[in-house]
Amino acid sequence: MKSNDELERDILSTLFKHGCIGKHHTPVINLCKNLNQYSCKEIKKGIKSLHKKKFINLYKTYHGIDVRIIPSSLQEIKKIIDVNY
Repeated sequence: MKSNDELERDILSTLFKHGCIGKHHTPVINLCKNLNQYSCKEIKKGIKSLHKKKFINLYKTYHGIDVRIIPSSLQEIKKIIDVNY
């Protein structure tokens, strides 16, 4: 099992690669499919902690909850992704 920091970094890098910044968002289920080395339960816990740290926004849609990166925290997210890769 990987650490929580690695999980959060993987979530942020996946959202960044897919361009889920600002108006563009993706369902949580898509993150579970893209990050299949983690369980969906772990990914949801990582999303909650990233939301508390003000890195991502949760967006309610008719099909469930979507996530997106907050544009104002983009520079800090780039540092986190680059340092750990």
